[in-house]
Amino acid sequence: MIAVNYIVLAIMAIAFIVLGIGFLLLITKNMRQGRVVRQHLARRVETLRMSRMLKALGLDFSKYLHTVPISKINDSMNRCETCDTTDECDTRLTESSINIDNIEFCPNQECLQQLVDMEKQESEQPLAR
Repeated sequence: MIAVNYIVLAIMAIAFIVLGIGFLLLITKNMRQGRVVRQHLARRVETLRMSRMLKALGLDFSKYLHTVPISKINDSMNRCETCDTTDECDTRLTESSINIDNIEFCPNQECLQQLVDMEKQESEQPLAR
């Protein structure tokens, strides 16, 4: 009877180890796929005025790509691609820096405002020791 318990226990331990390794492999694969998707997004965003707008607003492009959900980035890119105020945008983008309050023409102003506010909040928080 004791031998049967040890065999069942060994089988359960092996099953848990296999399950754990499977989860680790799945997580690793998911992280690689996420990295590839974000790299693709980065290349696509860089072709749009949006990347220059982020820079002009003083927002970190890399941080934008890694903190904003992919669906929101896609929505923003689509709005930028279909924007009909490109002349106004090009004019503003010639300025070295842009105030978020001066881009009401931009279809992404609300999203960009949230990013600016988030950056401001992070910069105002004291560093943890």
